[in-house]
Amino acid sequence: MTPRLHVLVLASLVGFACLPNPQSVKERRASFDRDSLRGKVILSEPPSDMVRVDAEFGSIKLLGYTLDPAVPKRGDKVRVSFYWSTSAPVDEEYQVFVHGDAIGGGARRIHGDHFPAEAAYPTDVWQPGEIVVDPFTVRIPGEFGPAQLALNTGLYLENFRVPLTNRGLAPADKENRSQAVTLNFPQGS
Repeated sequence: MTPRLHVLVLASLVGFACLPNPQSVKERRASFDRDSLRGKVILSEPPSDMVRVDAEFGSIKLLGYTLDPAVPKRGDKVRVSFYWSTSAPVDEEYQVFVHGDAIGGGARRIHGDHFPAEAAYPTDVWQPGEIVVDPFTVRIPGEFGPAQLALNTGLYLENFRVPLTNRGLAPADKENRSQAVTLNFPQGS
């Protein structure tokens, strides 16, 4: 074997060794390390101060949310935590969309799209019966004029939105969005 051919063969072998080990979704779900997420990202019960929503997107359910601060004002950074669960294994790695829309219009949309659980726990490895904590932060502009802000949410993958199959306790629209959170801003605050 010539030195040049030897280098090409060696480079090919190294290249093949660097390819990812393809796993099925079922294998990934079974081998995913959940231990470090228990109690922080994965809960057995929702928090007592959670506001119930119960919107269903197929087998995935938005149980509810908490806010910090609990009563936000204009200009605040608001930490919203959604609480999700699933009744069956999910085969896709969905993202969560959040559209902050002024009720009645008159303000720019606030976007908060993200991977759930700060990208630590993808939907395709969720287990039925778990409660998944999905925190994210939304900044309310200080000059936000309208009296109400709706945080509409749902799940998507590329150009596909997961159908909202049951609106639960929150308003919904025909765009597969649950109006999970409504923030009220009294005039002068």
